[in-house]
Amino acid sequence: MNSRPYRLLVVVGVAVLLTAVTSAYRPTLVERVLGGSAHYAPTLFVSFAIIAVVAVIVSYYEYHGFGTQEGIVRRGPNAPVVAITYDDGPNPKYTPRILEILQTKEARATFFCTGLHVEKYPEIARRIVAEGHDIGSHTYSHRDLVPATRRVVEDQLRRAEAAIFSVTGVATRLFRPPRGLYSNAVRRIVVDEFGLQMILWTVSALDWRGLTPKQIVRRIARYVRPGAIILFHDSGALLRREGGKRASTVEALPLVIDYLRSAGYEIVPVSEMLDRLTDTEMEPRRALERA
Repeated sequence: MNSRPYRLLVVVGVAVLLTAVTSAYRPTLVERVLGGSAHYAPTLFVSFAIIAVVAVIVSYYEYHGFGTQEGIVRRGPNAPVVAITYDDGPNPKYTPRILEILQTKEARATFFCTGLHVEKYPEIARRIVAEGHDIGSHTYSHRDLVPATRRVVEDQLRRAEAAIFSVTGVATRLFRPPRGLYSNAVRRIVVDEFGLQMILWTVSALDWRGLTPKQIVRRIARYVRPGAIILFHDSGALLRREGGKRASTVEALPLVIDYLRSAGYEIVPVSEMLDRLTDTEMEPRRALERA
């Protein structure tokens, strides 16, 4: 089980505890921090506590989920294989450079594309498929599926699938929700009704935060493990569909590939990773994710 949420809980717990102790025994220090008044110390303490709880819940949800995990994949087989994945593209500035590096390194990846960008940049989408990479759905317009009505969810899925098939000829069965957000109702629509595999991730490169290439490599080296699905972004932005700077993502890629191979990992697309999952591996994994 991923220990990151629990390490985060310890860190924020210590911070909250220190705030409480300081408020009780060193009010003058709190006064200096708060600009001369300790009147707001209880409010500050409660705010820290709420932020801590929310942070832990979000972190746990991201890497473990709540409720049934049927049809949801966060990692592959317990073997020295990893999958490199990209969200939000294709993008005319960054995706071709990523494809060039993958071709040079003879590595294959998985691209979760929005239908809107597939229609906007069809040549890049076709190139993804032609060069042997997986292409998956990331909804049509990167619309958050939580909260959303059934009609919105179905429309996003259908339009994305139609765009990808029209441009590339691929009827993809791979899907990743924007920001990894889903509800059990969304899971039922995606998995049970549309027959898609919901692919999440084991470790995020956090490239959207503006990390340097070396920081990205260090993060992946720290958290990668057998069967890991690694999340990158080749487009998107914090509040927009496009416009985010992904230069560090591109520059980190050859370093990441070299590190993974030196550590004994084989890099495969998600579809191949799924093919290697056995029934005996899937059942204990579902039980673990539910724990």
